[in-house]
Amino acid sequence: PPYGILSHTWGLDTEEFTFEDMINGTGEKKPGYEKIRFCGEQARQDGLQYIWVDNCCINKKDFPELVNAINSMYLWYHNATRCYVYLSDVSTKKKE
Repeated sequence: PPYGILSHTWGLDTEEFTFEDMINGTGEKKPGYEKIRFCGEQARQDGLQYIWVDNCCINKKDFPELVNAINSMYLWYHNATRCYVYLSDVSTKKKE
């Protein structure tokens, strides 16, 4: 199915919303959750039902899955209907 993908800067491991957070229903208070919310909202506005966000879609504790995901990352981006960008270190505010 069509999906959006999130390109983003990474924060500290303790701040990122992870695969475990997704499975356990935790992590919504982590700073990295804002990126997930942003991507989901943009995808919804664009009529997409699915998103791919590497930090919460890849189980990094499953080494074969991690290797496969890293090796196929180009295809995830290539096949996405939309690519959303969230750069926490870039300001969108105009200087006065």
